[in-house]
Amino acid sequence: MDFYVNGQYSAFEELMHYYHWSFYAYYFLVLIVFVNCIKAIVSFRAIKKCKASNISLSYMDLIVSILAGIGLIYGMIFQGVLSDISSKHSKIWGDKMIVLCIVAFVLFIIQWIFILKNKNN
Repeated sequence: MDFYVNGQYSAFEELMHYYHWSFYAYYFLVLIVFVNCIKAIVSFRAIKKCKASNISLSYMDLIVSILAGIGLIYGMIFQGVLSDISSKHSKIWGDKMIVLCIVAFVLFIIQWIFILKNKNN
């Protein structure tokens, strides 16, 4: 990989070459919200079928999803810093970050709805 800009070494370009390894943490945060959402849906279906659910469901799952969302928000803040430094890299990673945040938010809303339905049953 060529880490030179205008004939000079660029530490930033080298850093951004390996940024995808750091970005996996954001994928993992969305995965946490997804697992909590699936737990809420499975528990709701089990309760609706009058079966005992083996999945423990509580507001703690919501809190964990909120903490994962906060991690994603901090990732968006970093994307703002990245946009000040490099518009090229900000465009690449910023778009991915926006998609991850939207997906996580939708999953959180679904999780919240099913947990409230479970508590009402």
